[in-house]
Amino acid sequence: MRPPPRILVAGLGLLLAATVSASPTKTFRQTTARDFEEGEATASMILPDGTVVPGLKGTPVGLDAAFVWCSTLSPDGRTAYFGTGDEGRVYAVDVVGQEKRARRVATLDAAWVTALVARPDGTLVAGTTPGGRLFAINPETGNSRPLAALGTDHVWALALDAKTGIVYVGTGGPGKIFSVDTNGHAKEVWDSGDRHVVSLLQDDATHFFAGTSEEAILFRVGLDGHAEALADFDAQEVRALARSGGDLYAAVNDFEHAASTPASSTPPAQGAHGTRITVAPSGSPASAGSLPRPGQRKAKGALVRIGRDGRMEQIFSIGDGYLTSVALGEDGRAFVGTGTEGRVYRVDPDRTAALAIDLPERQVLTLLRTGKTFLVGTGDVGGVYRVAPVAPKQATYLSRILDAEVRARWGQLRWMGSHDLGVETRSGNTARPDVTWSSFAALERGRPTSDGGAGSLGSPPARYVQYRVTFAAADDKLGQVTLAYLPQNLRARVLEIAAGDAPAASASGTAALAGTTAASAATPTPRAHNATIKLRWRVDNPDGDELDYRLAFRDQNETVWRPLGGPDPLTRTDFDWNTDGLPDGNYVVRVIASDERAEPRDRVLTDSLESAPILVDNRKPEVLGLTAKYPFVSGRARDDQSPLASLEFAVDGGDWQVLSPADGICDDLVEAFTLKLPALPPGPHAVTVRAWDSADNVGAASISVRAGEKNQ
Repeated sequence: MRPPPRILVAGLGLLLAATVSASPTKTFRQTTARDFEEGEATASMILPDGTVVPGLKGTPVGLDAAFVWCSTLSPDGRTAYFGTGDEGRVYAVDVVGQEKRARRVATLDAAWVTALVARPDGTLVAGTTPGGRLFAINPETGNSRPLAALGTDHVWALALDAKTGIVYVGTGGPGKIFSVDTNGHAKEVWDSGDRHVVSLLQDDATHFFAGTSEEAILFRVGLDGHAEALADFDAQEVRALARSGGDLYAAVNDFEHAASTPASSTPPAQGAHGTRITVAPSGSPASAGSLPRPGQRKAKGALVRIGRDGRMEQIFSIGDGYLTSVALGEDGRAFVGTGTEGRVYRVDPDRTAALAIDLPERQVLTLLRTGKTFLVGTGDVGGVYRVAPVAPKQATYLSRILDAEVRARWGQLRWMGSHDLGVETRSGNTARPDVTWSSFAALERGRPTSDGGAGSLGSPPARYVQYRVTFAAADDKLGQVTLAYLPQNLRARVLEIAAGDAPAASASGTAALAGTTAASAATPTPRAHNATIKLRWRVDNPDGDELDYRLAFRDQNETVWRPLGGPDPLTRTDFDWNTDGLPDGNYVVRVIASDERAEPRDRVLTDSLESAPILVDNRKPEVLGLTAKYPFVSGRARDDQSPLASLEFAVDGGDWQVLSPADGICDDLVEAFTLKLPALPPGPHAVTVRAWDSADNVGAASISVRAGEKNQ
């Protein structure tokens, strides 16, 4: 592709004529997983290679909350409990059930329920914020009682030792771990030195894994108060932890504009930094202590796997968002919830990731796996979704809105994958589908192809189009999609014509000549006259077609147009016009723009514009009537077309000196002058006077002057 020619005329800032060849037929194309993730996968999954297959479907379970922050399973695994805000409620949802609303279990004297665990006897322990308190809840009766107050600002994480019934608590403001027994007696186990302990996971009977914020360090903490740092990340938090066999998984987030390092922590040595999150090319980050609202801070997140031998590798990342939760599935797969776009990704052991769940809400805040199903708690708006495999015909994929930028006719839609997919399309002229859009309609003349299927769109011409795919079988696949369309041809418009170095004049003015110098109080600097005028024109070319230009000119007082520029059309938006063979006078130039190079004959559009009169002046001014009476020389300068720009004189071939006309300003076709010569030695002297016009033509005349004599 070639860049458009640069127009040098001042002030021409609009779209210029494109020099890129434009094919009348264009194509929308989706090939990669990132392309397909721009659409909506309902009960379907987008695989790393850009293939869409039947997957999981989310069914909403209603509840009244701004966000659902945390969750836990009952000891028998049959009930899931969810902690919410902004009113500190706990809800229950049957793992195997079809209820449409969650059952409220308890309302606590706190704003947020931020952590939950279930003791073997079924009692729930809930951590809250602000205030850093624990509550014990009987889920059968809904009765709750304060269990412990820890003297901190927040409770972020709970871990239960099932054998002893002791609950271990990760807190914020400051970041510590406490142990709380069944009677509510609290004991400080460890001080992280960081602002928050936001994740906690039991390792063995005497050790826990703990992730902190704002230094983002992963520790292995002993109940004796000794800790070992396993990883230091160049990020802000280790948000969630999970374990499968000997592998530990950590969700790490790096936020922009992170809070300042607490005074109790030691700054890193100069030049040192922790393990960085790397984002592969391919909402609100609600970090601990922040309300989970979208759009407040930017972030990137990564899932890190740490083996038994301490080997650490990043296996997944997102570049625009953050991770909130991790659940481990079958065959070593990890499911990761995100706090932006409401998505859950499936990460395979080989580090390939697939979009497994795509929910309407923007934040997945907590994730529970129960066999082959999931329960997902969301924020913005708060809700719970029961996610499970579904029959293939319930799996659909809805593309993003495809924008042709102008009204277009739709051609063939082709896809790779299964040929028996149900493909429908709709179209409209509003950026968001509304009642003015057409209804979804099946493809016309659909047929199988060697690698998938194809068919013609029955949707009416419009600017926007969208397709929807319904899967027919469990092993159906949707791969690369292409859609041909023919945009409505748009007329290019010639907006302005300029001559020379100055911008084009208004319709009532006269365009400037090449080489024209603005008159001012300062002495003009004459330049050599050039009979070639640089023509330039500005074009609005909305659809980027390659354009041809044809030029013509006429005398201002005539009607006959004469071709300019030769027999072949021009492709540039400038032209050097040699006016040496033309009589002096005012001429009008016409520019005709055509997209015939890019469009079929029946679609060609043209536009034309005539310039303001352009002065052609190639004749020299005359210096007439020179008379001398020492020390004075008088005369007049005259030009037929252009105003005079300057007068000068020289004595005996010496330096040129400025000469003022009689009226003091050089601005007319005729200027009289009287020159007083400097003192000269007695004898004859040659005095030359020259005149410049505004077209840089120069004319001169000389006279002999005898100094030292009274009569000349």
